[in-house]
Amino acid sequence: PTLRGKAIREALLCQKVPSPPGDVDFSVFENPDSPNRTARERLVAHSTEPACAGCHKITDPIGLGLEQLDGVAQFRTTENGAVIDAGGDLDGIPFSNGAELGEAMRQNPATTACLVNRLTEYAFGRPLTSQDRAFTMYLEERFKQDGYRFPDLLRRIAKSKAFYSVSAPERDTDP
Repeated sequence: PTLRGKAIREALLCQKVPSPPGDVDFSVFENPDSPNRTARERLVAHSTEPACAGCHKITDPIGLGLEQLDGVAQFRTTENGAVIDAGGDLDGIPFSNGAELGEAMRQNPATTACLVNRLTEYAFGRPLTSQDRAFTMYLEERFKQDGYRFPDLLRRIAKSKAFYSVSAPERDTDP
């Protein structure tokens, strides 16, 4: 669940999550003989450890929101005989299962900004620069006005002058 939550934060919300400290003890979570039957129960150890809690607070609820899907994406309601609690909170938006997590993602403004940035980077074939910020803000606003229609966003990027212009990459100003 933690890795799933981290992947969603980074890929779909464009929010960097730090890697765990090198001395993290994963044995509590990975112990097959643990009395804690669900992933949520096993993650309590990390979420209460001060060095771990900050990141687990922003990753685990998202990953646990998809916990009713097993490793091959088949729906399940129990894990080791215990009922799976797939509820959580995404940046203040509560959800009780994967479908509601999807709705919380849709409502999160970071999702739209991230989607626009990722598509623009892909279309331009380079990372965005500070000079691209006005254009991406324009795209975000138009995407919203267009009712979040994906083809319209793609068309707007492809028809932009920026899509057809080539510029030298930004130089690193650090010595």
